[in-house]
Amino acid sequence: MPSKLKIPNFKIEDIEDMYTYYVMILKISEDVFWNADFSFLQSIVANKTAYDGFIQYSKYLQTKELGKKKR
Repeated sequence: MPSKLKIPNFKIEDIEDMYTYYVMILKISEDVFWNADFSFLQSIVANKTAYDGFIQYSKYLQTKELGKKKR
């Protein structure tokens, strides 16, 4: 079973860091980044992280199932 998702522990010091993390790394829309309320942006990040974890775990289960079928 894969390990639990952990949000990277680094300090976001300025708007450039926030832009890089939210838009470039997490692929959140630039329009949302610039125009949404910060609390809304944080909830998007939490939901996206949960969804990405779900997808990653689903892929893990499929890979595990394929491994069983080959035996």
